Amino acid sequence: MANEQAEVRAGAVRFTMHYREDIPGDAGLSVQVFGAVAGVDTELLRFDCFARAPHYHYGPAADDERVMFDATADGDPLRWTLDRFAQGRLRPMLDRAGYADVAAALDDAEIAAALPEVATRADAIVQAQSN
Repeated sequence: MANEQAEVRAGAVRFTMHYREDIPGDAGLSVQVFGAVAGVDTELLRFDCFARAPHYHYGPAADDERVMFDATADGDPLRWTLDRFAQGRLRPMLDRAGYADVAAALDDAEIAAALPEVATRADAIVQAQSN
């Protein structure tokens, strides 16, 4: 199931998840956040929950600021990512990435309603890789 992908819509954004094995010596789930920027579907944030060098990107389609995870402090990168969404950090992260208009259009209730499906589908993709 290396090509399994999932998508969950949540108002102004959509979450996509797929397992990446295209990084030499590393692999893991990638969680992307997309939204419309000037009418164009754009990758706004990406969380690469890799086994060896997990990291995330602010504005991967633009400035692409990359931030490394500290596994000692942050724990499991997928759980950390999902926790950020659940704790309302998506809006400020989108602001930092340069997408204030998308951040302003977020509906907290839509995000909260979508998160259980995001978690379930992400976990299913990871589980399929370990089989």
